[in-house]
Amino acid sequence: MKKWPLASLLTLLLLLTACGLQLPFSKQYYRVNLSPDQWGFEANAGTITVVGNQAQVLSAPGAPEGVLDSVEVTYFDNDGNPVDVNDPGFIASLPVPIPAGVSCGQTPASGASAASCNMGDAGWKYDWARSETFTFSMDGKIAEKMLDASTSGAPYLNWRAHVVFHAHTLGGQQVSWTQDIKIVFPLKSGG
Repeated sequence: MKKWPLASLLTLLLLLTACGLQLPFSKQYYRVNLSPDQWGFEANAGTITVVGNQAQVLSAPGAPEGVLDSVEVTYFDNDGNPVDVNDPGFIASLPVPIPAGVSCGQTPASGASAASCNMGDAGWKYDWARSETFTFSMDGKIAEKMLDASTSGAPYLNWRAHVVFHAHTLGGQQVSWTQDIKIVFPLKSGG
C-alpha cells in the first residue's frame, strides 16, 4: 500500500519533465561552444587587439527550440578576486535563435548550423543541433587591466570569466546555465 505515493510522485515528475520542467538533476539543454575556445588578446606597441571569438549554442538531443537572450559576465584575476569593468562594452551579438535538439538525417558541414527540422518531419531523430554562428568576445577593458597586471610584474596570469547565459524556450520556460572561460595573453587570432 505504501507504493502508491512513490509511484504517484514518479508519475508526476515524468509528466512535468515531459511538459518542459527542468529539474535540478536533469540534463542541461544548451551550451555555448567558442572558437577559439578561450578569450584573449594581443598587445603590440601599446595597441591592444581583442581576439574575436565566434560562438554557437549547442542544443542537447531532445532540447526544445529557444532563444539566447542575454549574458552576464564576471571576470576574475589570478587570486580569484572579481575584476570590475564598471560599464562592460560589447561582448555578444544577441538575441540568438536556438534550434531544437533534433535532426532530419542530413549532417551540416562543420561550423554550419543545423537545417530546420522538427519532430514529425521525415527522418527526424533526437540529435545535437547548433545555432547560427554569432560573435562572443571578451571586454576590451579587461584586456587593459590584464595587460597592466602583466607589465606590473605579475608572476603569472590566470584570469577567467564566469558567464551566466539566459535563454528562454519557445514554450516560455526561462533557462540559465554557467560556463567558465579562460583568458589568455597573448592569444593570436585563429587560436
